[in-house]
Amino acid sequence: MEHAAAARDEAAFSLRVLRHIASNDGSRANLAVSPLSLHAALVLLGAGARGATLDQIVAFLGPAGGPAHAALASHAALHMLAADHSAGGPTVRFANGVWVDAALRLKDAYARVAAEHYRAEARPAPFKSMPEDVRLQINQWIASATAGRIKDLLPPGSIHGGTPAVLANALYFKGAWERKFDASLTLDGAFYLPTGGHVRVPFMSSTSKQHIASRPGYKVLRLPYARGRDHRAFSMYVYLPDAHDGLPGLLQKLSSDPAASLESSASLMAEVPVRALRVPRFTVSYKTRAAAMLRDLGLALPFDPVRADFGDMVESAPEPLVVSEVYHECFVEVNEEGTEAAAATAAVVAFGCARLPLPEDFVADHPFMFLIQEDFTGVVVFAGQVVDPSLSR
Repeated sequence: MEHAAAARDEAAFSLRVLRHIASNDGSRANLAVSPLSLHAALVLLGAGARGATLDQIVAFLGPAGGPAHAALASHAALHMLAADHSAGGPTVRFANGVWVDAALRLKDAYARVAAEHYRAEARPAPFKSMPEDVRLQINQWIASATAGRIKDLLPPGSIHGGTPAVLANALYFKGAWERKFDASLTLDGAFYLPTGGHVRVPFMSSTSKQHIASRPGYKVLRLPYARGRDHRAFSMYVYLPDAHDGLPGLLQKLSSDPAASLESSASLMAEVPVRALRVPRFTVSYKTRAAAMLRDLGLALPFDPVRADFGDMVESAPEPLVVSEVYHECFVEVNEEGTEAAAATAAVVAFGCARLPLPEDFVADHPFMFLIQEDFTGVVVFAGQVVDPSLSR
């Protein structure tokens, strides 16, 4: 498959990010991120980077190499996540944008690559004279692209008169399950917390056959979204550890060997009868400043005011460019009908033959991990963990 190696790297990146955030921001918190949104921002930065800075971005993205990751990001922007409302299936929107100070100009080669390969429109912006207006304008662009789910990604003070450029993307997904859950079967039940004790939350349930696989120490449930007529297929994968307190160990196991551990739609094609299937409704919203996380994971040079080299981005910059901060926000809501999810990332640039299967249970009544993937490429669009579904925030 054309994008398989880069997609494997992106899946590995997903798990590294999720495990890092879980261990630093709290293994007891609900989390959601969009690895694909972060990936797109890094590829767009890489297109304007040179020398050691470019080499480090490419190495950070993974062994598939720079051209492979650029091709994957381009495929996502131009094909996989391009809106085609006539085809049916999930509503998917993805937009990239570059705002550059009106006194500066993007290099022609960078502007061309950004537009042609990543559908990133370059917009002149009066950072110097009206930075707050530009901040509100970018936030409004993100809110519009995410159906209002992400409203204020860039906080006050994140942009100032000396800001030369901002690179941003916005991602929106709304998909109905291939087989919707019957809301009349949704019942409250106990969800066991990692701290001990439990909360009572609504559990969706079904008696239909399901895509379930049992692995050593955990189970995986694949919930496909209804497909349209185009060549795209999305599914949610729920990774449920056997042990009530097993989520940190499961994240460690999956991130240590993602290529072997992450399920593909091919490995979960067959449906098995179920005795009990219960999955909680949940809503997760998570916002983070990602620069520190990216540095901790090994990406340092883009943030280094002395050594960062983005010389292929802007014409005649008065000072070298550096990334001052990366803002990321993600929202995921799962209910009987399907899933609505949105994410945005903004990088602010600164100067300085089988026997009959046995029935399976899948009772997600304790912390679990989830991924939303595009099944043909294996690209992870959203990733997260649910530790307490009663916390809808």
